This record gives sequence, C-alpha cells and structure tokens, in this order.
Amino acid sequence: MFVSLHKEINKIQNDMQALRQIVNVTDNFLHVALPTNFNAKKVEIIVFPIEEKKERKKLKNSERFFGAISKETATRLHKHTNQAREEWERDIY
Repeated sequence: MFVSLHKEINKIQNDMQALRQIVNVTDNFLHVALPTNFNAKKVEIIVFPIEEKKERKKLKNSERFFGAISKETATRLHKHTNQAREEWERDIY
C-alpha cells in the first residue's frame, strides 16, 4: 500500500509543471512567456503585487542609535567605562 501511494505521489510530482516569473505590468496587461517544453492546455494564474524596495541611505552608527538610551543611562555608562579604564592603567605589583 505504502509503495503504491509513494509511486502515485511521485507520478503526480513528475507530471506537475510549475513556472514562476516576475513581470512588469504595462497598461494593465502582462506578458508571460512559457517555455517550449511547458505542456499544458489550461493554467491557473495568481497575481501578487510586488512593492519595489526603496534605497535607504546607509546611516552611521551614531545616527542609528542616537537617543536609544536616556542621558542618565549614558552618563552612568560613561562613568563606569572610565572607571574600568583607570583600573587597567594603574600599576599592579
């Protein structure tokens, strides 16, 4: 039973032809060119609009993260960083 079902599924998959294209719409018409080996007399067409991606200016990290933390948090972080640097710069004997 399983082998028979598996063969049937493989036959369906081998018989099924699918084609995906992205085409431009001109005056509410589109042109789809099918390959010569596409053997179908009737097809289903589903149309999805594609939003064109806008080019965004690449921002510097300072621009990307400006205002990400409060001034109070920034002050505490700056103080902690300076303290850590001073600890590494002291003489250790």
